[in-house]
Amino acid sequence: MNKPWQLLANVVLYAFLAWLLYDSTIVAWDPWFAFVVGFVIVLAIVCSVIPWLHAASPSPGEYPYDN
Repeated sequence: MNKPWQLLANVVLYAFLAWLLYDSTIVAWDPWFAFVVGFVIVLAIVCSVIPWLHAASPSPGEYPYDN
């Protein structure tokens, strides 16, 4: 994270996902939606914690058989 607004945006997005999870489990029971929201939260945390899942650099867009 290079910019503070990116950190703020992530906090807002995670808070929104947490609210959706709370709403689908405590307020109105919807197990399928709760599973999907929980899966998205877990996937986002795993992708942000494991460094080799991050792209090292952008792809140059070269094709192996392009002459």
